[in-house]
Amino acid sequence: MGYYDAMRWAILLVAVGLCGCGTGGTSGTADEEFQVLSYTPDRVEYSVWTGAHSREVVTDMAQKYCQTQGKKAQIIDSEVAEKHIFKGSRVVYRFNCVI
Repeated sequence: MGYYDAMRWAILLVAVGLCGCGTGGTSGTADEEFQVLSYTPDRVEYSVWTGAHSREVVTDMAQKYCQTQGKKAQIIDSEVAEKHIFKGSRVVYRFNCVI
């Protein structure tokens, strides 16, 4: 389990570093704005508010995660999971890590 704990921390640090989550200027916490829903060596799934994060930022985060596996991120799909009048839409992005 140590490997997955390390990967969870790595993903969190990448998310904070790339998107500036929790560094002021936004309403809400990093947990509300960005979530790693699931991850395996071959796949990662994120949930983000579009008002706070663009698709390009999420793709960059997926690329960094997949690079730790020696692979590249390839988007599988995305779907709107929730809409909010002030925050925009919460979108779930799914990526495969491919060679």
